[in-house]
Order: sequence, then structure tokens, then C-alpha cells
Amino acid sequence: MLDWLRKIRKVSQKLTLPSRDATAGRSQVQLNPAKLTPSSEIYLSSLSQLNLVISDLLQQDSLKAPNVSQSEAQGILAAAYRDRSKQLDGLLIRLGASQMELQSDIRERLEQLVMRTEGADWFEDLMRIYVVFGILQDGASQVSKGLPAAKRLKVDQLLESKKLEKFCHRHLAAGIAAEPSLGPRLAMFGRMVVADALLEIRDSVDLSKVLPSPVTDDVVALAREQFKTLEPFTSVLIAKHTVRMDLLGLTA
Repeated sequence: MLDWLRKIRKVSQKLTLPSRDATAGRSQVQLNPAKLTPSSEIYLSSLSQLNLVISDLLQQDSLKAPNVSQSEAQGILAAAYRDRSKQLDGLLIRLGASQMELQSDIRERLEQLVMRTEGADWFEDLMRIYVVFGILQDGASQVSKGLPAAKRLKVDQLLESKKLEKFCHRHLAAGIAAEPSLGPRLAMFGRMVVADALLEIRDSVDLSKVLPSPVTDDVVALAREQFKTLEPFTSVLIAKHTVRMDLLGLTA
């Protein structure tokens, strides 16, 4: 399991998304998200670490927030996401095995994502959460469909809150209204980090049921094959992302 995750991480660090030309002849077949669900251990470990990373980013960003009320609000959200991570760790403990090494490996991959998507100021970092982690949370929500019923119910309860999305939207919209030149900059930054979010989506799902015999001797061909297979799924995530950008009056 861990060797598989490490192999994915090493490959993904060298990849970008295939070009539009490379994805010609796109599949129009629907893809059941339940077929992409990894084992409960991997799914819960990934979601726990995702929540922990969001918590850490919110806490760090709160230190450079433009005003005290924004800083305090980010601190409250950070605590809520840290609590989510603890609840997910509780589910992992009940599975009866330690997931420390697995979570460490996932955390390392997410930290690489954080490094690649760092913004120039508080607004760009808030945009990163709105775009990148909005896509990742949407992906986790869709992929939860393949979990056992009891675990899915708990996960869906944790993912249903929209408080973070509403916070990001409110303060990004206020910033754009106060400084119109901020809008184009945030739109460009948002477009830049979408590919990083989709790479993480690719690395976090289980492709074995939908791509049982992938090309393994050509890294570029493998990436093209993976993203072509995932396109019906990622198209849903991009549609949700586009709606979030539209709400800001920005082009996705």
C-alpha cells in the first residue's frame, strides 16, 4: 500500500496535466465515483490529513489577516477543521490498526501541494483555499459514495458544512469590491492552481477498478490515460469550481 502511494508521489512531482490536444477524443461515459473509492484506511487517512492541512493553513493565514475579525474567524475555522481530523482519526482507530506511516506519506504529498500553490498575499492564500481545497473537498464528498454505509454517513456529516466556503467567498468578494484590480489577479491565480488540485485528485483516488491495465512504461502516456479515464469525474468537480468562481464574478 505504502509503496503504491510513494510511487504515485514520485511520478506526480514530475507531471503536469495533459494539454487540450492530448485529451482529444474525450470520453462522454459517466463514471460512478464509488468505483474510485480507495480502502477505508486510505480514504479516512487522506481526509484526516486534508482537514489537518486546511486547519494549519487557516491558522497560519490568520496571522497575516487584514483585520482582527478576519483573523479570529480563521482561528475558529482552523479549530473546527482540526476537530474534524481528530474525529476521522477516531474512525481509523476503530479499524484496529495504526495508520501513522500511511498518514505521514499522505501528509508529505499534501505539503508538496501546499508549497506549489502558495500565494503572494493573504487574498491569494484565501483564494487557494477557496479553489484548491474546495475542489479537494468536493472530490472527497463524491468518492465517499464507495465507503461502508456507517462510515459514509459520518464522513458526509463532516463534509456537509459550507462555513469555510462562505467565509472565503465573503472576504474575497469584499476585497474585490474594495479593490477592483484584485479581481483579475485572483482569477489568474485561481486558474493557475486548478491543475495542482486535479493532480491531487488523481493521486488520491483508486483507479484500479476503472483502469485495470494502465500503460506503465511511459510516464506521459500513463498520465494521459489516467486523466482521460477520470475526465467524467473531474468534469463534475470543475463544474462546481466554475460555480464558485461565478459567484465571485470571476472567470474559471
